[in-house]
Amino acid sequence: MKKILAVLFLGILTTELKSQSFIQTYQDRVDQLNLENITSNLKEFEKLGVKTTGSQENDNALLWIKNKYLSFGYSEDEISEDPFSIGKLKSKNLIITKKGTVHADQYIIICGHFDSINGPGVNDNGSGTSIILEAAKILKDVPTEYSIKFIHFSGEEQGLYGSKHYVDDVVYQKKIRQIDVKMVLNLDQVGGKKGMFNDTVFCDEDQGGSSKNNAASKQATKELIACTTLYSPLKAQIDPAEHSDYISFEKKGEVITGFFEYLRSDLPHTKDDTFANTDVRYVFNIGKATLGALQHFAQASTVDNEKK
Repeated sequence: MKKILAVLFLGILTTELKSQSFIQTYQDRVDQLNLENITSNLKEFEKLGVKTTGSQENDNALLWIKNKYLSFGYSEDEISEDPFSIGKLKSKNLIITKKGTVHADQYIIICGHFDSINGPGVNDNGSGTSIILEAAKILKDVPTEYSIKFIHFSGEEQGLYGSKHYVDDVVYQKKIRQIDVKMVLNLDQVGGKKGMFNDTVFCDEDQGGSSKNNAASKQATKELIACTTLYSPLKAQIDPAEHSDYISFEKKGEVITGFFEYLRSDLPHTKDDTFANTDVRYVFNIGKATLGALQHFAQASTVDNEKK
C-alpha cells in the first residue's frame, strides 16, 4: 500500500553529503550482507503463501520471522508480540529490541510489514522483511549507542492496522508517550521488478500530514540519501512519505523516513508478486544502504571489536 503515483521531487546535492563521512568499519559490516541469504529469505517467504491478515499463512509467517531471530541468537526476552484485531480477524506484530549502550531509552525503529494480499508478496513486502532480518543478524553483537527496535507489522494492506495499534497502544497509552522514538526507518516494496534497470531508490521524506517534525524528517532523509550513496551502488531521490506503516508514527509527530522502489512494479497485490518477478540484486543493494544507514542512525561502534 504505497504510492499510486511516484512523484520525483529532488535529486542529490553534493553539499548534502559533506556532513557525513565514510566509515570503513560500517562498510565492513555492510559487506557481510550476503546475496545468497537474501535469496533464501525471499524464496522461503514465497513458500509461506498469501499472508492475508488473520489467516493461518499470516500466523505462519510471523512464526517464521520469530524463529529467524531466535536462530540469530536473540533471546525470548528481546522478542515480543503485539496482538491486535481487525473486526473478527486477529493478528500480531513482532518486535525485537536491541538495547543501546549510551541512550538505552531512545529507540531507532526499523520496520516493514509482512502481510500480503492476493499473492505471496515477495516484493510487497518480503523484500523489506528480508532486509530487516539480515540487518538484525549482522548487527546482533555490534554495540550501538541508541537502542534499536526491529518491527514486523501485520495488517498494513488493510489500512495500516498493525502499526496504528502499536503506536496508539504501545508507543502511546492514553495519549501519553511511553517509548522515546528517535526516528523511524520504514522499508516497503523495495524489490523492484526483474528486467527493469533498478539503479535508484526513493528515500521518503515527511512533507505534510499532521507532523510537527517535517524539518527533522527532511534532515533524516538527507542523511539516508548520504548513507545510500556511501554504502551502496545505488543512486537516491526524494519522494514524499505516504501510505505505509511510518504514517502511523507520523500522525503522532514522530520523525520518519524510509525506502521505496524507484521504478514502480505493477505486480504487488497480485498473484504474480513472486520471487521470479523480483529483482533480488536490487533488494541486496537496498540492504547495503539500509545497513549503512541503520549504523549511522543508531551510532554503531566504529571499532570492529564485537563478538564474531
